[in-house]
Amino acid sequence: MTLWEASLPQLEAWMKSRGQPLYRARQVWNWVWTKGEPDPARMSDLPKALREALAADFPAPRLRLLHRIESQDGTQKFLWQMPGGGSVETVWIPHGGRYTVCLSSQVGCSLNCRFCATGQLGLERQLAGYEILLQAYAVRYELGLPLTHVVFMGMGEPLLNYSAVMEAFEGLVHRMGYSPRRITFSTVGIPKGIRRLAQRTEPFELAFSLHSAIPEKRQALIPLAAHIPLEEIWAALADYCVRRSEWVTLEYVLLEGVNDGDEDAEALRAFVRKPLQAKVNLIEYNPVPGLPFRPSRRTGAFQKKLLEQGLLATVRRSRGADIAAGCGQLARHIAG
Repeated sequence: MTLWEASLPQLEAWMKSRGQPLYRARQVWNWVWTKGEPDPARMSDLPKALREALAADFPAPRLRLLHRIESQDGTQKFLWQMPGGGSVETVWIPHGGRYTVCLSSQVGCSLNCRFCATGQLGLERQLAGYEILLQAYAVRYELGLPLTHVVFMGMGEPLLNYSAVMEAFEGLVHRMGYSPRRITFSTVGIPKGIRRLAQRTEPFELAFSLHSAIPEKRQALIPLAAHIPLEEIWAALADYCVRRSEWVTLEYVLLEGVNDGDEDAEALRAFVRKPLQAKVNLIEYNPVPGLPFRPSRRTGAFQKKLLEQGLLATVRRSRGADIAAGCGQLARHIAG
């Protein structure tokens, strides 16, 4: 077990087994999770012998920063070597007083969404829960950047690594002190995972990557959609809304001539029906070299059509696109 994974009761049990007072466990906990110092050698209020024993029994592997780059808009992207092997990217986005970190949940991705750079990598492995959590920890404590919001929207499909992602979520809340209301899970549509989220009581947010409400079009964009009917996902989302009395966000990347027509807007309106409660987040496409897709020139018209149909629809402007840190661009390319 790593120091990142040890709970306070486990640290207390370890201290007791070594004849140490239980308050020593709280001292260690505060060093790691309040002060941002996981190296026992620097825990100055612990006896030297205890520091050495702690380091031997609870290793604290760190992320290794391979590359850091900053966008003209202030967005930063980090490429990390992970303790368990492989590398992933994390994005930090400052905007309007919010400081959001976008976490990766897998090394690569198995879904092969046709317009996404990450999907072209394939899946190398699942990240451990502490490796996901460490991305936020490293940005906050090692790089010293402020964080107010967390989104599971980086490399990988979070709900295909559910247990590890929820371990990271609980670490964000109970160890790093973030409000669940400021944490968002994103999914391409894994009904089992959505239903599991629906049963939880924490007030987090859920975003569903829809991209087309026309099944044939969605299957062409997202190969997984051929195996999971859109209506099955709709039912899981509706269950989520009913159980939690909350809305979901529908993420919709607009692609020129692909999913930006009036018929697409009408299909989207038909998808948002009670008991599903949803707002639509229209996303500007960030071109990926080698892929045939282009940003839509109908963003304004498409949004207007949705609003006329009674939907709540906003446009999310791309951030970090110049450093390949935007939506769908994470592919471990060192740019700049």
